[in-house]
Amino acid sequence: MNTQTIEKQKLHLIMWISQLQDISLIEKLKEFQEDNFEIPQWHKDIVRERIIKSEDNTDRLLNWDTVKDSFIID
Repeated sequence: MNTQTIEKQKLHLIMWISQLQDISLIEKLKEFQEDNFEIPQWHKDIVRERIIKSEDNTDRLLNWDTVKDSFIID
C-alpha cells in the first residue's frame, strides 16, 4: 500500500470518527488509544523537524480546505 493511499484512509477514518455518535464505540476507540498509543522517539523527531521547516517556509503551506477536499474518499 502506498503512502498516498494510507494518508487517504487515515483522513477518511478521522472524518468518520469525528462524526461518530455511538458512545460505546467511542469508548472502545479511546481504550484502544490509551492501550496502544505510544509515539516512538524517531517519529517525534521527524514531526518536530517538519514543524520547524513549515515555520521557516510559511509561503509554501497549503490551505487545509483545499487539501482536505482532495483526499475525500467516496
